[in-house]
Amino acid sequence: MAMYTLFLLSGQSTGVLLGRLYYDKGGKSKWLGTLVNLVGFPILLPYYFISSPKNPTTNTITIHSNPPSTLTLALVYVSLGLLVAADCFLYSTGLMYLPVSTYSLICASQLAFNAFFSFFLNSQKFTPFILNSLVLLTISSILLVFETDSSSDSSGVSKGKYVIGLICTIGASAGYGLVLSLTQLAFRKVIKKETFRVVMDMIVYQSLVATFATL
Repeated sequence: MAMYTLFLLSGQSTGVLLGRLYYDKGGKSKWLGTLVNLVGFPILLPYYFISSPKNPTTNTITIHSNPPSTLTLALVYVSLGLLVAADCFLYSTGLMYLPVSTYSLICASQLAFNAFFSFFLNSQKFTPFILNSLVLLTISSILLVFETDSSSDSSGVSKGKYVIGLICTIGASAGYGLVLSLTQLAFRKVIKKETFRVVMDMIVYQSLVATFATL
């Protein structure tokens, strides 16, 4: 878990900085920025050769029932993949028009959207820690709206493009929260198991669909 957290934080931070550097150095293609967010999934393919443990841990969820049909799985992968592609495009657009600090702060609102969608789709309970985070993120987003003028002037971006960046980044955060909740719902209601192999299939096929959609 510690290694996963380290890779996640370092990967996201590095990706945001490199994306901002691309635009600062004259890059104009939002589709290229979107594609770069998606094409890294083949690095996970060697993990298919890792055998699953014979005694599943408590994190492995399996419900004994008939497996879903190939068509059902394909619909799940295609639907989620298209959502991921659209979400990455919104992220790329937001990063193009916003400073890194503003962009990163808005992206943190994903926690609020994730909690919102999980409440309705996954029966997630609201805890005091989640409510406290939601309040803080809401206040931060409101403050960013009032700072639009000064931030857009200092970054050399017009007010209109700055607002577009805000809307796209907020929409991307909401979209990603929805994708995570829908993915968990698919594991629970459609696939009905959550083994290592099944999770890998979800990541790889979802990313493959999103990559082809971007191309």
